[in-house]
Amino acid sequence: MKVKQLDRRFSGYGNFKYHIQFQTNELQKFSDVRNWCWQTWGPSCELEHYNKINPPNGFWCWGSTEWYIRIYLATPAEYSWFLLKWGE
Repeated sequence: MKVKQLDRRFSGYGNFKYHIQFQTNELQKFSDVRNWCWQTWGPSCELEHYNKINPPNGFWCWGSTEWYIRIYLATPAEYSWFLLKWGE
């Protein structure tokens, strides 16, 4: 798993500042982190539906395609919580 700061090249830029990218062999880790996010900040949705839900969860969401598996975090505060639990 790798954490990156988002810029204009990434989906989710504008709503989120960071994403955690998981490799295809890290599906259990992705599931564990997603469950932790759900317990910590409440339910969310996939990135492709994020702006269609009223009001969306402002802390986090996830996205997966054939090219990537990611969890998106909104601010440095959420990123700090993530680091405290999961490290980098």
